[in-house]
Amino acid sequence: MATKSNRIVPARAIHPGEILREELQERGIKQKYFAQAIGIQATHLNEFIKGKRNLNEDLAIKLEYQLGIPYKTWMNLHNGYVYECKALKEKRTEEQSAHQFEDECAKIFNIQALYKRLELTILPCSERVRKLKELFPFDLLSSNELKKIVVGMYKHSEKVQVDEKNMLTWLILNQLEISRAQLLDNYIKGNAIRAAEAIARKANERTLTTEYLKECLNSYGIYYIKVDKLEKTPIDAYSTFRGNMPVITVTYRYNDMDKLAFDILHELCHIDRHFSQGDKAFISIESIEYSNDPREKEANEFARQMLIPDEIWEKILKVGCTSLSPYNIVKTIVKEAERCGISPSIAISRYKHDTNWYRTSAYKSPKIF
Repeated sequence: MATKSNRIVPARAIHPGEILREELQERGIKQKYFAQAIGIQATHLNEFIKGKRNLNEDLAIKLEYQLGIPYKTWMNLHNGYVYECKALKEKRTEEQSAHQFEDECAKIFNIQALYKRLELTILPCSERVRKLKELFPFDLLSSNELKKIVVGMYKHSEKVQVDEKNMLTWLILNQLEISRAQLLDNYIKGNAIRAAEAIARKANERTLTTEYLKECLNSYGIYYIKVDKLEKTPIDAYSTFRGNMPVITVTYRYNDMDKLAFDILHELCHIDRHFSQGDKAFISIESIEYSNDPREKEANEFARQMLIPDEIWEKILKVGCTSLSPYNIVKTIVKEAERCGISPSIAISRYKHDTNWYRTSAYKSPKIF
């Protein structure tokens, strides 16, 4: 049985002729003799029993007279059959429409991945489509507008394998979480910078946690969301506005707290400086540093400066780079970084990035989980 609009729809409609066939078999009455007894042609009776001819009032009266089963019972069976046929037709139409909807969605995004993430896969087609439409406050078939945003944000990087449909699917899931967000009304200009300063300080103290990130951002009127990435969606962070409320989404793609801090500082720069230029969203993905967009370069530089200001970094390097051995340089940088109040793992990450020397695995970033 399946449900539709809170009513039961049977797997198939039962024709009154089926009931008559069973009744005749139970009583050992042959159809030919029964047709003669009620005064109708045997072919007509056979068509009725096979469901090819419907019941009418005259036949219902004859059945009552011969079998003792009330006329009203036969008419109720007939009316129920008509109702069930109509319900089944509506159900088939609904299923067909649902399949068409899924086919159209599949041209735009990965609907199966969306179902899996939302735990709707096991439901019948019409039921999962109904739930999908209930969940999202926007038309999923208009998601091409979202697709333009995604393409615009990662098209600059040719070094990253990206599945466009999965990227859009992630964006749709993110929009769902944003639509569920509790609205914060305390954001004012400058709060993104204040939050960035607090987060950078905690990161260098090596006491940064995801709980603190959420608490800190929320206290400055910035909503914090986590949406796990999908396959070939190298998303690190995302920023947008819901009304007047900034939103930052992260994926924890790397289990690396320093990297997470950098990504959030990057997005905070976008929130403070770039949304006034008419952009709807910014997405930070792997190899975003190769982007030609000056706003991405500015956001990267902002995050670098927040974690280690240039004047401090120059001071650290001046002491650390007196040796020819990279391993000795690393040890000296760590000591000087600690003396300057900079996290050793953040200092070494910057040194490795700037010199493209990644041979040491010492002084790793704290894990997120």
